[in-house]
Amino acid sequence: MTDVAVIGYGLMGKERVRALCELRDEGESIGRIVVCDPRARREKEMTNEGGVTWCETADEALSQSPDWVIVATPHDVAVAVAGKALPSGARVLMEKPFGRSLAEAERLVAQMRFPGQITVGLNYRFLPGVAAFLEDLRTGRFGPLISIQMVLGHGGAPGMNESWKFDPVRGGGCLLDPGIHLFDLCRQISGQKIEVRRGWKWSGFWKTGIIEEAQLLLDAGSFLVNLQVSLVRWRNTFLLEAHGVDGYGVVTGRGGCYGPQRYRRGQRWAWLDGTPQETTEEEVCVSDCRDSFRDELRALFRGAEEPDKPHPCTAAEALEAMRLYQSCLDSL
Repeated sequence: MTDVAVIGYGLMGKERVRALCELRDEGESIGRIVVCDPRARREKEMTNEGGVTWCETADEALSQSPDWVIVATPHDVAVAVAGKALPSGARVLMEKPFGRSLAEAERLVAQMRFPGQITVGLNYRFLPGVAAFLEDLRTGRFGPLISIQMVLGHGGAPGMNESWKFDPVRGGGCLLDPGIHLFDLCRQISGQKIEVRRGWKWSGFWKTGIIEEAQLLLDAGSFLVNLQVSLVRWRNTFLLEAHGVDGYGVVTGRGGCYGPQRYRRGQRWAWLDGTPQETTEEEVCVSDCRDSFRDELRALFRGAEEPDKPHPCTAAEALEAMRLYQSCLDSL
């Protein structure tokens, strides 16, 4: 049986605990689930999740000798919490990003006691539309790529400027979070060195010192990547497009307030027979994306049992995404 400690019970921590409980109910070999949060007593009274042990400090949770530690704390304390867990030999799933800087990511890699000890929670790989999109790119369905477009925009809400994510030290700004998801997808698509050609940033609404919107033009060698990430879009937006010589694919939405995720693909000039272009497209999948955390954890615990499925982000892959983030940050 696999014992798991979840450090932090905010938005991501709740998702992880829910996913763990679902997996255990489905018969996965998950033993104790220990949840740590400073508000443990209050959360224990309010949560619907049963079969978990609650504690108020990370030290108390780690003293339970878990096999896996899921770090779901704010970015400014996540590195220290992960660093505490590594000496015990426990495997660590660290929610994105992999530190707040390339230097923090490199420090974590240096602390690993064995290869594969750290995995990073970049779960967009497990969104059904994104996973199908990446598979089409791997198999060359669209022919040689011409360009990729990625847009990730948060609508936000009043008062968000007071949250830790909008602190330039604690949070890091839109380029880091949620932008790191797009950098990971860039690395998944390209698989090679990516050069930053142009960068632009804007910070004029929240005025907390963070980058509120960034737009970048990246050179992936044989094709271009246009990347936009924002905390001031007002309309929650997720868009992933690939345009190739033979066809195209378009992913929109990512569940929740972004709307269902839809993946459609089409062929070059399919409208030539007079059929409206939209009706020539194939709808590959529609999903509410609710199961991405569960699917990521299942793949994590099963290891290489399903090599044809999306795999969790390794520390080495996350480090490359952080290198791309740093290059983009330097260009702004």
